[in-house]
Parts: sequence; C-alpha cells; structure tokens
Amino acid sequence: MKIIGDTTPNNFTFISEVPVEFGEYVIAKNVDNEEVLAIVKDVIYREKTYICNAKVLGVIKDKKIYINRKPINPEEDVKLCDNNFLTLLFFNKDGINLGSLLTRRNVRVFLDTNKFISRHFAILSITGGGKSNTVSVLCKELARKNATVIIIDPHGEYSNLYHIELQGKVNSILPSINPAFFNSDELAEFLGIKEKESKIYLKYAYDTIKLEKITGLDFLERMIDLFYEWIQAAEVGWEIKYYNINKRKFEVRKTTEKDFVILSTLYNLLNEFLENYSIYISEKDIISQIKPNHINVIDLSGLEVHQMISLVGYIAKELLSKRIIYLKSLKDINLKCEKIKSIAIKNLEIIENKYKVVKKPFLLIVEEAHIFIPRNSENNASFWLGKIAREGRKFGVGLGLISQRPKQLNPDVLSQTGTKIVLRIVEPEDQKYIMSVSEDIGEELAKDLSSLDIGEALISGIAINLPSLVKIDKFDGIYGGKDIDFIKEWRGLEGWR
Repeated sequence: MKIIGDTTPNNFTFISEVPVEFGEYVIAKNVDNEEVLAIVKDVIYREKTYICNAKVLGVIKDKKIYINRKPINPEEDVKLCDNNFLTLLFFNKDGINLGSLLTRRNVRVFLDTNKFISRHFAILSITGGGKSNTVSVLCKELARKNATVIIIDPHGEYSNLYHIELQGKVNSILPSINPAFFNSDELAEFLGIKEKESKIYLKYAYDTIKLEKITGLDFLERMIDLFYEWIQAAEVGWEIKYYNINKRKFEVRKTTEKDFVILSTLYNLLNEFLENYSIYISEKDIISQIKPNHINVIDLSGLEVHQMISLVGYIAKELLSKRIIYLKSLKDINLKCEKIKSIAIKNLEIIENKYKVVKKPFLLIVEEAHIFIPRNSENNASFWLGKIAREGRKFGVGLGLISQRPKQLNPDVLSQTGTKIVLRIVEPEDQKYIMSVSEDIGEELAKDLSSLDIGEALISGIAINLPSLVKIDKFDGIYGGKDIDFIKEWRGLEGWR
C-alpha cells in the first residue's frame, strides 16, 4: 500500500491492490518518522486498485494516541494496524464492553465506566437503528458491575427485560404517585392544569388538605369534596375558607360567578381523573420502590405525555435532592453542633428505611428524552434533568439520554453528555445538530452516520480512547422495542385464546 499525492497532518491518500474496507485502521509515518494511526474514510475501486482516503487519528507513543502535528511522509508505505495494538488501545479492565470494532470483529471495544456514567452519555438513532438493543446490552454490562440503574421507560420496552445474567436484578415498577408528596405546581402539571386561576384554587385546596395529613387516594377524594363545598358557596356568592401556607393561617375569599365556573371545571377534571387513573394513585412514594444494585425499570406506558413529564420531573428532583441530603448528612453527623447533628441523624434514618437507592451512586437513563427535555420549551422534568446534567457528577448521579429525534433535544443538556453512541442517522439536519453539540464529531464523522447498518454505531467522547465505528453486540435475551412481524401475526391464530 503506497501513499499518493499531497499529504497533511490530518489526511492522506493511498492505493492498495488488496481489498480495504471503509472504517479500517492503518498505520503510516509522518515526516519525523513517527508512526501515526489513521482510519479509512472513503474507498474507490478503479482498475483493480483501491484508492483510499484516510483521516489521521494521531501519533502512536507508548501504546497511546497523541495529536499529530507533522505532515504524513509521502515516501512511506502504509500498513494495516496490528490487531494486538488495537486490542490494547481499546481494552479497559473495568470498562463497559458493548461490542467490537466494525472492521475487526475480534477487537473488543471497552468504555471507561467512570467517565461514561459520571460525565453522562447519549444514545441517538433513527427508529429501528438499534437503540433498545444497545440499552439492553448496556444494562447487562452494568448488572455485572452491581450497578444501580433507573430507566425511565415511556413505552414499556424494558419492563420484561430478561437475560440469564439479569435474573433477580431487574425491578419493574409501575408508575404510582402520592399526591401528598407532590407540591401544588407538580400536581397541577400531572393533572394537566395550565390556567393561572385554576392553579390558584388548586393550591388553596392542596395547602388546606395538607393540614389534615392524609395521603394517597384519600387526598384526592378529600380535594374533590372540598371543591364541591366551594362550588356550593360560589353558586350563591358566599365566601370560601382556605389555608394560606405563606401566612400560616386560614383566610376567606369572596366568590363570583367566574369562580363558580373555575371550581366546577376543577371538580369535573378531578372526578374524571380518578375515574381513569385511580390505579396510579398510591400511598407509596415511587422513589421508595427503587432498589439499589438493580436495573429499575419505571414503566410509564399507561400515562399521558403531560403526566409522564410531571412524574419524571418529580423522580429526577427527588433522586438528586435525596442524594445531596444523604451526602451532606454524612458530613454533618460529625459536627459539634447538636441541632445540625440531630437533623443529620434523622435524615440518615429516613434514607436507610425508605430511600436506600441514594446511598450509592446511580445512573438515570431516560428513554424518549426529547419528550422530557424538549429543545424550545422548559418544564419541570427538563429543569431537573438539566440540573443533573450540570451538577450530577459532583454527587455521583449519572444521566443517559436515549432519543430517535436528536434535533428536538435541548442542546444545552445534550452538550453535557460526554460520550455519544450514535447509531444510524439519515437526516442531514439531525447530523448537523449532533455535530453542533459534540466537540469531537466533525463533518467527516457525521457523514458516516447515514452509511451505518442496524446495530452499528459511531462512539465518541471522553469514555473512549478515540472516535470509533463499533458493531454493538446483539442482546441475547428478551426486551421490547422490536418491530412487530405483521406476516407472522396475520398468519397466527385469531383472538386471545
């Protein structure tokens, strides 16, 4: 294999009489006689000769890759990189192994576990590109490390996640809310209430009922009763009595015909909600159901989108807040101030009894992340997930974003993901968007995305030694997210029997 034409520190062209694949790794030398590693970006076959354009990845020194600043020597031969070197380059004893190099199936690719999780990651692809398979392989790898993982699962793809290595390690959680644990704004978002006046009356009712120290279904039923009492008062223009939490006292408010309409609307909305969604109301806190050292799957498939957003905001807030409280209490327990010390002891007791999940670092994976962290709007979920993206590393909280619509994701949050696993992306706008929020995915790498097959990925970022094309392993267990075989279904037996 011989170099032809002009060279730069970053690119060169060579010819070969033996077949060379796109994505192959080769070695050349620069003008200082240093070996450089390069990856083949384009291959043209002409007159029994392969004409290959290669992108320089860096100088090889001490079995590591460093920036190359010298042009490639056009008088030097090019050779295929040795498998042993590539194996050493991509090996990490405690790493996460998702697959092998696309052109060297016997070279396994490992990601640095600490960097991958603490600096966050994103898995992006078109529909059917292999996201769910990648997440399932990742879960199997993390289970081997006794990791604590929480998956936000809008479509119920992972609720039946199974593999022999995952036996006893998957904890499927149905969504449940205790309205007494929400604040009034969170409850309004969950109920789909947007009007300002309606939110005011919901807060009046919420703060009043909180004094009664009731929870779960009783809380909402009591709220319905209170709204009914207020409707009767408003119908004749009487005053209503409510608790003002800011002033810590009861107050009265004169009602009008407009108030009657608002209260009637809230009353009907709550009754309709209980009729359709009472199964999701519980006295349990959903956070207390999350188990440490498990793959916890929170199946949101029965909820409406606004309910999902509200619940995910609550989950993200509670997980981060309780993790911070736990770490702070561990420090405060050693202070001399008895008051601070007693608060710390109480906090640690509550966490030990109800929220053990926050005692160790954990990873929060958000499927369909564009729903919760949209590009041009903010909600409670985007606020708290964004906070985890910015601050989670300090507290041992990792974040993984999974999406089939990259350009609909908030760029500030997506740019916080230090490692990106990008499977097939066809749309040019998505490619450009990924480039704009990624430091190490340039135009040349972005062009590779449309040529990838199902299960093939470009992995780049802080957790991998250099951007690489990887064939993700096929998950040899059970998970959802696979395409329905229409022909097989049509040919099968009819009915449920």
